[in-house]
Amino acid sequence: MKNIQFQRRVLTILPSVKKQLEENKSADNVNKLATDFNISRNSLQNAFKKQCGVGIRKFKLQHRMELAKQMLEEGINIKVIAFTLNYSHSRNFSTAFKKHFGVAPTQMISSCANEDQHVLTKTG
Repeated sequence: MKNIQFQRRVLTILPSVKKQLEENKSADNVNKLATDFNISRNSLQNAFKKQCGVGIRKFKLQHRMELAKQMLEEGINIKVIAFTLNYSHSRNFSTAFKKHFGVAPTQMISSCANEDQHVLTKTG
């Protein structure tokens, strides 16, 4: 009975954990997150992966990369994006971005600019 209650409690906190990860760009480490929600690190990681399909670390990376992509599309400078997403250097950000999307942020910028130019040409 206690195990079922525990599993239910873990499932009820997962939306809050996910929200905290999405709102906090630096995102606390898993140990702190587990402590904040009064649950063991392993229980939190296992439940999160089971519920969301990816582990916390991968979820945080995917979220950061989607934010980065949005910021690039808005024309925000790469150094500003790197700083905003708590990368210690813009080079670290660029490497992570390229690994995630398969293109460097600068290529993404020129791709967005080309799409905008193409749209302007068609409508103009």
